[in-house]
Amino acid sequence: MSLGVDTDVLVHWAMEGTAHHRAARRLFQQELERGRRLAIVPQVLHEFLHVATDSRRFEHPLSMREGTSLVRRFWASPMVEQVPGIASPDRICELLDSFKLGRKRIHDTALAATLEAAGIDRLATFNGRDFRIFRFLTVVDPLSTASTAP
Repeated sequence: MSLGVDTDVLVHWAMEGTAHHRAARRLFQQELERGRRLAIVPQVLHEFLHVATDSRRFEHPLSMREGTSLVRRFWASPMVEQVPGIASPDRICELLDSFKLGRKRIHDTALAATLEAAGIDRLATFNGRDFRIFRFLTVVDPLSTASTAP
């Protein structure tokens, strides 16, 4: 059983000094100790690269070279289950319509639908409220004691 990873968790995992760096690191370590993998969707890596290299967000952002190197290493890691592609536009539109979601929710909806299509039913995110409407996903908050459950 793999754990899907939202961009925010990956950013906190990689960027030392962020508010939730330790929580993200601890969650990943717990998953690995239980023999689980981290399910990563390419769109999460693209967004990670965008965020982690942004000097407006971080005092010491990654350089583009550091960012692309980290993305490549992470994607190739044995701890990662690569979830290529994206869910069908029909499914994404179905979810957007059924929950009456706007344009700011397209990315999250595409991530949820992609994980669903891959059979991944758990998602680590610090933005649980954005994903709780998707009943096919169990939200795992790295700050919560629930994330430490077996």
